[in-house]
Amino acid sequence: MPIIDMFSSRNAQQPDDVWAYDSIPDKLRVQVYNIVVGALGTTNEYASNNANELYRFVSESVAHEHGRHNLTAHPRKAPADVLGCISGERNILVWLDCVELCFWCIEQYRGKCDEHDRHMARITIPAAEAVAEVNERFRRAGFGYRYESGKIYRIDNELAHQQITRPALQLLADPRFKGADEEFRAAHDHYKAGEYKDCAVDALNALESTMKTICDLREWQYQPGARSSDLLKVLRREELFPEFADQSFDQLVATLKSGLPSLRNETGGHGQGATPIVVPEYVATYALNLAASKIRLLIDAFKASSN
Repeated sequence: MPIIDMFSSRNAQQPDDVWAYDSIPDKLRVQVYNIVVGALGTTNEYASNNANELYRFVSESVAHEHGRHNLTAHPRKAPADVLGCISGERNILVWLDCVELCFWCIEQYRGKCDEHDRHMARITIPAAEAVAEVNERFRRAGFGYRYESGKIYRIDNELAHQQITRPALQLLADPRFKGADEEFRAAHDHYKAGEYKDCAVDALNALESTMKTICDLREWQYQPGARSSDLLKVLRREELFPEFADQSFDQLVATLKSGLPSLRNETGGHGQGATPIVVPEYVATYALNLAASKIRLLIDAFKASSN
């Protein structure tokens, strides 16, 4: 079976905060159960648009991911297996994978249904309403997760994603920064695949490509093979950044010089030698967030100086 990028493979245990991450309220289980049933519709095999195949896909995919034959001990059919998991599964990662894949199916397959299709499939909750309701139920239960665009995310990761990663991706969508955009997205792909060393390397590559693109667009000269520290000197020389009397910006430039470049050098950006270098997940996370914040700074400064 193909390997599916599920919640459990993207997340590790993290410290608790004001949100609950490790327990599922019984009331929430019932609410999610009802939403899934209403949004997937009938399981009558003789009816058009029946949901049996969708339940079977969820059941087999999640069970296989977690090394199980089934999601529940004695399932009669796939719908009972999936709904039994939502009702009683105690492993938080299995439960989240099951819920995530259910709502992915709701979005991908039931989201395309018009009113007639929903009537024929006995769907009582349109896909968009189902997604909105499950997120509201999560919030009201103090359950620290959110479903968005096919994936479940932890709330404690959301602020960085919204304030740093998304703005950087929006800025890199400019066709002039296509190379940096590809490298930044590749860094995230490596992160999701658990390839943390490659993630750190591509994060810096994206930052360097951003600086080179700005220099090229402005026709600012730099030496072939220039590194981040060299490119920063060019940007400062050309006054891309404003001057501040209190030298606070000098400290920021020092952070740019000493942050990701040294990280890449230590994690294999220039050859790892005979001993393979192991990069922890938290280092890759730091690399992604630092790269995103610096890319946003650089492009924002570039666009501001173009006005």
